[in-house]
Amino acid sequence: MLEGDGNMTESAPRLRADARRNREQVITAAREVFIEQGTEASLEEIARRAGVGIATLYRRFPDRGALIRAVVLDNMAVITEELEAAEKEEPDAESVLVRLLRVVVRRRIGALVLLLLPSLHEDPTTHEQVRAARASAIRRLRPLLRAAQREGRLRGDITITDIALGLVKLSRPLPMIAARLNDAATERQLELFIDSLRASSADGTGLRGKPALDADPNDVLGPPL
Repeated sequence: MLEGDGNMTESAPRLRADARRNREQVITAAREVFIEQGTEASLEEIARRAGVGIATLYRRFPDRGALIRAVVLDNMAVITEELEAAEKEEPDAESVLVRLLRVVVRRRIGALVLLLLPSLHEDPTTHEQVRAARASAIRRLRPLLRAAQREGRLRGDITITDIALGLVKLSRPLPMIAARLNDAATERQLELFIDSLRASSADGTGLRGKPALDADPNDVLGPPL
């Protein structure tokens, strides 16, 4: 009996680990499928890509809204976590910014949250959480951008809003292109975008077109991302 009780006790952490892994797999699959097919995408397809049964998906997320909410908040948390890690691990402000840009675009966070939030229009709590997370990230990114500009690493005529808009555009997958080609094209465009931010890309004439946006990204991008 004692041996049996011990086995049950030992299995509990393993079950929790399995449940956590299943949840992460479902959120990752949902992110991919929602980007490709929109918010009405098949939950069965999400479960299939996650490698779990549909019953497991519903155990973790009782309805579509719960899954969308989890994907949105998970992606906002990634921004905060990655920013904190980069500030500790990277040698300078430019490296912190570049690392964050790559994570945001590769996970398609900008486009994804814009796509999903309207479906949560009756969920003001989630909207407020997203607004607070975005505002916090912007507050921390502004001084990083200024520091990188003072160090002469990034060009001086760009603003945090220029970067935010670029991230949203780069996060959108190109229609009618296979996922593999889409990823490759996005990766190349991302590196071109990053290179264009560097001081070495400036020719002394400044950016063409309208002056760089210096408005609050929250105003430019509209309701919470």
